[in-house]
Amino acid sequence: MRYLVFFVLLFPALIASGQHKNYSSFGVKAGLNRSIINGHEPDGTKTGFIGLEMYAVLFADTELTTRWRFENEILWSFTDDYHFIEVPLHVKYSFLKKTFVFLGPKLDMVVSNDDEIYDFNTFGVSLDLGVQYELTPRILAELRCSKGLTKQINDFALD
Repeated sequence: MRYLVFFVLLFPALIASGQHKNYSSFGVKAGLNRSIINGHEPDGTKTGFIGLEMYAVLFADTELTTRWRFENEILWSFTDDYHFIEVPLHVKYSFLKKTFVFLGPKLDMVVSNDDEIYDFNTFGVSLDLGVQYELTPRILAELRCSKGLTKQINDFALD
């Protein structure tokens, strides 16, 4: 239920940011996410997870000036057993024609934990940094890196 409330409150904010009087665009993104999670066992042995997940995104991109933009997203990534919702808020700067760098915070939420083997904190905060290139006005290529700022997974779960 709390996720439904979250979407009801967040989605109007996503749409409202696109209703700015400057140029705004809406769209969808999809791709692959490579996750690297580092952990330690109680005896100090390193453990973790490296894997690929698919993701889908709804986004709104608002032009603030000719070089600056604001982009917010609702991103859903999923693996076999777990689903995650992420809400990035990016400030983008165009340093070359059709090329942007972006930076901003991201809220991370674990939506499903069906087998309850792993110990997740439901909410986390990350920082995103990336680059985006407009291949055409409707097709983008994007590379981003995200660093978690809060602990969201219990290390003991990553055996």
